[in-house]
Amino acid sequence: MKAVRELLNEIATDNSTAAVEKYSYNGLSEEQKKELDAKGVEHYAGKVRELVKDGDTLHIYHSDRLSAFDRYIGMVPFKGAILADISKFWLEETEKLMPTHFKSMKHSRVIDGEACTPVMAEVIVRGYMAGSMARAYDKGVREFCGVTLPEGLTNYCKLPNAIITPTTKAAAFEHDEDATPAELIESGVATKEQWAQIEEMALKLFAHGQKVYAEKGWILVDTKYEFGFAKDGSIKVIDEVHTPDSSRLWDLASYEEKVSKGEAPVMLDKENVRRYLLDQGFKGEGDVPEVPAKVLVDLAKVYLGVAEKLSGKELMVEVEAPSV
Repeated sequence: MKAVRELLNEIATDNSTAAVEKYSYNGLSEEQKKELDAKGVEHYAGKVRELVKDGDTLHIYHSDRLSAFDRYIGMVPFKGAILADISKFWLEETEKLMPTHFKSMKHSRVIDGEACTPVMAEVIVRGYMAGSMARAYDKGVREFCGVTLPEGLTNYCKLPNAIITPTTKAAAFEHDEDATPAELIESGVATKEQWAQIEEMALKLFAHGQKVYAEKGWILVDTKYEFGFAKDGSIKVIDEVHTPDSSRLWDLASYEEKVSKGEAPVMLDKENVRRYLLDQGFKGEGDVPEVPAKVLVDLAKVYLGVAEKLSGKELMVEVEAPSV
């Protein structure tokens, strides 16, 4: 086991793409996939995580792949291990409020959970004006996934109430589409009663996430939840929870001052990489610009700061790739 911070400092000193790639994990190897195929074990590669279904258990392998605008951007060293640690913290925290699929963690990059049938929608909860919603609002859009926002909202402001803006769940690196609850219900994603329960769970979990993060000095701006149906038909929280990969996080102490000056809040998530790409003229179409090693390592250090502040201890990881 080695300290992630020391390893990241080593990569930062080298400051090269080769150093980033040396310590990055790209998920299951071709040999491992062939081994699973030979055993008849189901496996699936998503944008960032790879899933292996072994009976009633789902093994979730956290790679270091970074996605933005539904495209593969590059590798962030130890990102998978950092996010797995944050997810473990939040899944255990969530269990205090509602059921999750979490079982155990067998490796720094692997979380074991109950194999549930995914609800084919991503449940996005927003508490502030940010990201794609802010860009659309600036262009005059006022209705988002069946929710109408009032006039007069400004970039980075707190919304009158937290809102849910769900999307369809697309295949890896395909584009998720905005959807209204009525559309999801009509298409059979969930019944009216099931969707009402999902919304209730999502808003309750978001409020708790905001409370815990505020105690750490951060604002949980928005986040993405995923839910699944267990064998008994109950609904459980699945996948990652409140990570900087699935959420926006801002620094609480400087928020008011920054926003009052018309400046962007201090961000502790991958929004800085999104903004770098936007500055290069990239919005998801065409060739992906190369992201400098420093930007990727700086992002890893931001994520690591979140993980270590949540747990209150130095993050140690296995450098070796996990087995299957």
